[in-house]
Amino acid sequence: MKTFTAEKRPRSTNQRDVSRIFLICTSLFIFLFIFGTSSEVFAQEYFQQEVNYNIHVSLNDQVHELNAFETLEYINHSPDTLHFLYFHLWPNAYSSNNTPLARQLFPFYGKEKLFDDPELRGFIDSLNFEIDGRKVPWELLPGQPDICRINLEVPLISGDSVRITTPFRVKIPKGVTSRLGHIGESYQISQWYPKPAVYDQAGWHPMSYLDQGEFFSEFGRFDVRITLPVNYIVGASGNLQTDSEIEMLDKLSADTTWIKTANSAGTDFPASSKQLKTIRYTADKIHDFAWFADKRFHVQKGKVILPNSGREVATMVLFTNQQADFWKKALSYVNEAIRWFSSKIGDYPYQSFTAVQSGLTSGDGMEYPGITVIGLAEDAYSLDEVIAHEICHNWFYSALGSDERQFPFMDESITSTYTDRYLKEKYPGKKLWEVYVKNRKLAKFIHIDKLPIQRMQELEWLVQARNNLEQPINLPATEYTELNYVLMIYNKAATAFHYLRAYLGDSVFDSAMQEYYIQWKYKHPQPEGLRVILETQSGKDLSWFFTDLLGTTKRLDYKMVRIENQQLLIKNKGELVAPLFISGLTGDSIFFEKWVDGFEGHKWIDLPPGDYSEIKIDPGHVTPEISRINNNINKTGTFPRADPLQTQLLFSVNDPETHTLMYMPAINWTRENGFMLGMAFHNGFIIPKPLEYFVMPFYAFGNSDLAGFGRVAYNITPYDKFIRLATISLEATQFGAPGHQNYRKVKTGLELHLRNEKMTHPLNHSVFGNYIAASNLFQIELQEKAKMNSYLQFGYLLEKPGLVNPFTLLASFESGKSYQKTSVEFNYKVSYFGRDNGLDIRLFSGIMLKNDPDVPFYAFSASGRSGRQQYLYQGTYPDRFSVFPENFFSRQMTLSEGGLVSPMNDSLGYSRWLFSMSFTSNLPGKAARFPVKPFLNLLLNDHGATVGQNSPFFYEAGLKTGIWDFFEIYIPVLVSKNMTSAGGAFKNRIRFVFSLDSFNRLNMSGKR
Repeated sequence: MKTFTAEKRPRSTNQRDVSRIFLICTSLFIFLFIFGTSSEVFAQEYFQQEVNYNIHVSLNDQVHELNAFETLEYINHSPDTLHFLYFHLWPNAYSSNNTPLARQLFPFYGKEKLFDDPELRGFIDSLNFEIDGRKVPWELLPGQPDICRINLEVPLISGDSVRITTPFRVKIPKGVTSRLGHIGESYQISQWYPKPAVYDQAGWHPMSYLDQGEFFSEFGRFDVRITLPVNYIVGASGNLQTDSEIEMLDKLSADTTWIKTANSAGTDFPASSKQLKTIRYTADKIHDFAWFADKRFHVQKGKVILPNSGREVATMVLFTNQQADFWKKALSYVNEAIRWFSSKIGDYPYQSFTAVQSGLTSGDGMEYPGITVIGLAEDAYSLDEVIAHEICHNWFYSALGSDERQFPFMDESITSTYTDRYLKEKYPGKKLWEVYVKNRKLAKFIHIDKLPIQRMQELEWLVQARNNLEQPINLPATEYTELNYVLMIYNKAATAFHYLRAYLGDSVFDSAMQEYYIQWKYKHPQPEGLRVILETQSGKDLSWFFTDLLGTTKRLDYKMVRIENQQLLIKNKGELVAPLFISGLTGDSIFFEKWVDGFEGHKWIDLPPGDYSEIKIDPGHVTPEISRINNNINKTGTFPRADPLQTQLLFSVNDPETHTLMYMPAINWTRENGFMLGMAFHNGFIIPKPLEYFVMPFYAFGNSDLAGFGRVAYNITPYDKFIRLATISLEATQFGAPGHQNYRKVKTGLELHLRNEKMTHPLNHSVFGNYIAASNLFQIELQEKAKMNSYLQFGYLLEKPGLVNPFTLLASFESGKSYQKTSVEFNYKVSYFGRDNGLDIRLFSGIMLKNDPDVPFYAFSASGRSGRQQYLYQGTYPDRFSVFPENFFSRQMTLSEGGLVSPMNDSLGYSRWLFSMSFTSNLPGKAARFPVKPFLNLLLNDHGATVGQNSPFFYEAGLKTGIWDFFEIYIPVLVSKNMTSAGGAFKNRIRFVFSLDSFNRLNMSGKR
């Protein structure tokens, strides 16, 4: 507030009146401001609602249904009067293909029958909401059948409660879609009962059930009775209260005779007992209840003493014969994890914990209060890892009930951080190859035998980061792509919290997180609450972490520059201004470690004295550095900043700290070159790099010449710009040609991939421009010495990738000395049921803007071009210059432009304009398993074929078969008359495609 000083002069009566009015108005304004603001602040004070449940449910395993009755008490702790309540009816997510769940699954897994299949369909019905015996009006939300709104005839005032009852029936879907389901008579019952949505300071949080994106619910008490055949074994949230069931589980746990026969015993379900039992579970201060039932479970029970309070927690594992070898030690995995997490965060919040092995299809494991369900594990280590992760969720999900849909990092990321830390301490020498390669000799051969298991987390994230496809860590779950939900929330975010812990130190970090747990236990924490505690406990401003590292995709990239006078110059090449960690090393010995506050630009850093030979940034890979190749410098030597070079035969996983030169023997053959022997050199395909190269020179024994191909590309990834990725490339090709000469091609290009406003947007945009110099094909045909011709290409590519109705639209312009042409090509797949079934549609339209009739093959080709018609030498052709149909290789073609298979270009000529349509489909029904597809090609162009058959319309239909897009044989069976007269015998219409384009796109195209 600024203070204004009045001028010291006598005031008139009018002036005094004005002053009084001003003072009164000012006082009134201040009064209203204070009290108005206060009421707003008071309205924003923390509160949380309470929901207490009493549910009696029975399982009918003959029809896979639940029949239940629910009574719940909803207590309004908010300062507001509620006129309605939102309820989640999440089993309805499986009710049709128009639910949010179905719409989410289609792009991820392909357009399958999903919930049109009666086995996959699930729902909740028979609802009849009542309050005090009177029916309550309610309705489903439009487009969200898994959410309803209950209208309260009597408003629920602050501090009051309401008792709501309803029966309900749940049709349990086959458990292959998401978390709720059954596999045979093994039941995973989760998100199964009517549940009020959360109401807090931000209002209501009604959310549809989704596979990607978890939950947010109110805390309260549960009293649940489950009725089912007596020979079922059940694991559930809460504490078992039925003495007979406790006694039965104790007996099963004591019986270990199954161990000797576990591997040989079958997994069939025994018949269900006709006798029923009812078992009761109770729990307090939980926000969800799940249960799992199977007649084949083996049981192991134990207990763990918590380190802080000395309280005893009952533990249990339930598993079948399917992976009994792995699960024999699962109880110890459970007990050790509970004890460790309790020591680091605070005592385990509940009285019991159960781990269940079951038919999970949504991730490796899924957490619920006091219980977890675990899918099939690859080995014992993987089982220990996923059990530890799900146990840790009892702190960060169950007790600290954050909004997982809005802030998944507060749950999954922190849980992953503690899981990583626990496993690193438990398995200190665990190597990456032990889990991912499982062959030590192979690991040693490809130089990954020394990489720790934690390095995979970094390598996976680097692929996305260097493609400039990251998303901020603090987004809602629904705003992530499927890949980024994993790589950002589990990988990068876990690294971020490791980074924060290393910066603050274990003592400060652990103390802060323990305080966070104490303050927010059984509440709904927000990110700001976590930040306040961490900053208060550490005494540091953590804006770099919460605002920039979690809230943006700013990149961390510090670079060593030089050493002078016991000082080190470091440059911040990235956008993230965050703490920097350096170490002085000699071999594996550490002489000093030092944290430096983040900075922009350059900074000189004082170095301590000592007999160390090398200085490194973050040698332990704690921080999310996007480029480690510039993170080391030697104190002495001619080239102190020389980065290490590692050579590797065949392939290797790229070590971020080294330049890797990979090489492999290569052989080739063409008609002109004969047998060729060569070597391929590259710097890796998996992790993108600013500079990428692939060079494959050959020595040709047929003409004693050199041949080969090479490509060098430089990738630029601007931060937060309209252009996401710019690739500048240079390619060169040389192979033999008729007339004892070589054809040559040099291509330089620029490709710009544009950034979508939202990463989840289904469309990708890119533009490109190429300059090409290539040997004159017309002169090669005449066996003259070929000169180099110049060409320009420009284009725009719009594509929708994915499994459901993908398409590409390519608009291009090309010019040479004697021609100009433009074209549009559209490829669309109408997806049938399943991933690979569909109708492929191709539309092509082209027109010559300028044409030289003396060199006709620059115009548009009606049918696929053979090698001798490729004036830009596209594709891989063993016998590029053969004349159709003199040998087998002369039948090779590249389908483009007009798209006809039958060889018409020589007889029909080339077109000034044309329009073509092509259709290819899978065979119907079970016949789709055979690798045969019918096709139909239609063509309209500017001239006919022969006198008397001069229709400009052509068609052909036939079958194709082959291996993916790598090798395919096309057999036109039915053709139009104008093609019959021009194309000759049936056998001459059979042609094939041999393409390595898919491998080239994967490896070196830069199209990411």
